[in-house]
Amino acid sequence: MTGLILGAVVLLSAGYAKLSSMILNRLLAVTLPTWANKILEIIQLLSMPAYGVTLLIALYSRNAGFGGLNWQTITSGELALILAGAIGFGFLVHSTIAFQSYRPPLCEIANDSRIIDFRTSGTKRVSDEVTPPDDWHTALVGPGPRRKIALLPGNQQFSLEVSTKTYSLPRLPKAWDGLSIVQLADTHFRGAVTRKYFELVCEQARGLKPDLFVFSGDLFDDMELLDWLQPTLGQLKAPLGQYFILGNHDWYLDPNVVRQEYERDGWIDLSSRCIELHTSNSAPPIVIAGDETPWMGKHPDLSHVSPETFRILLSHTPDNVYWARKQKYDLMLAGHTHGGQIRLPLLGPVYAPSRYGCRFTSGVFWLDPTLLYVSRGISGREPIRYNCVPELTKLVLRSGQSSSIL
Repeated sequence: MTGLILGAVVLLSAGYAKLSSMILNRLLAVTLPTWANKILEIIQLLSMPAYGVTLLIALYSRNAGFGGLNWQTITSGELALILAGAIGFGFLVHSTIAFQSYRPPLCEIANDSRIIDFRTSGTKRVSDEVTPPDDWHTALVGPGPRRKIALLPGNQQFSLEVSTKTYSLPRLPKAWDGLSIVQLADTHFRGAVTRKYFELVCEQARGLKPDLFVFSGDLFDDMELLDWLQPTLGQLKAPLGQYFILGNHDWYLDPNVVRQEYERDGWIDLSSRCIELHTSNSAPPIVIAGDETPWMGKHPDLSHVSPETFRILLSHTPDNVYWARKQKYDLMLAGHTHGGQIRLPLLGPVYAPSRYGCRFTSGVFWLDPTLLYVSRGISGREPIRYNCVPELTKLVLRSGQSSSIL
């Protein structure tokens, strides 16, 4: 009987953890101040062990596992606990199957990726064995209370996946065939990860030589680090320009000052607007737009854009994808969720501040006619990554393919 009770408590506690994290993810997707987000996170974190202890006491007090439980005498509170855990466990099974069965859409026609570990003296692929230099702690990890988090064994914060991914999009004009975009997302300058790390990331970005650079929000967590922008993203230049939007962490600070600093370094603000891009006099223009909702501004107005025009959207959160789909955007680039930062073996990510939970945590998704790419980002508020390496991605767009391959 004891084994049945403990087994039931473990499974139901796992279910409650899933259910409570789903609720938290959706609460964090709305426009709440940072202190409210912190309170919600603490409540959810404390509620998980409280749930398990309460359920264990309730079952032991009746000296029964599920097989011997007298359901006629169970209280409404105990029944609510069991039902919450059971419902959550069902969601856990569903999300695990979805995570394990994920495959990129058929429009992905090439994917070349390598892992760089900045703790070593050079680059390495996953299979390489390289002994890190003794001074990487000083070069990459800053002072302060989060230093210990950054130095946790196995932490992948100082690795970077650099990818070149090619997608066939049927509405891309032939004159734009081969258009390349490097997306950067979620640097979260805070100090626990030093400026040197971000300079190394931007060196890699510069080496990809795209037609345009885009940054999809959350540059800062500390306004005192405003001068980090020029030696990092400020060094990136592309033939078709550099475009940015802000994210919720920029909104927490002083977004007007952040915009001014971006523009001083040659970046173009896409907040709530769209801009035509031109490659030659004979080629039709394409449009790139920016969306910082729900925190700032409004959805960009496309009423003046021809229905045939190829459309690219930068959105900080992937939650805007269904709006983008209705507006017939061809490509949407987002971040915000950091891939979950920690991906549990088999189960995948648990935390993602999104109305859709972990569905669009990272990766590429086809929602006809929109291709959504969600970056895992470069850093985060907390400098921790497990099974979720930061990423820098170059997307190459190809035209002239039949939509049937999608």
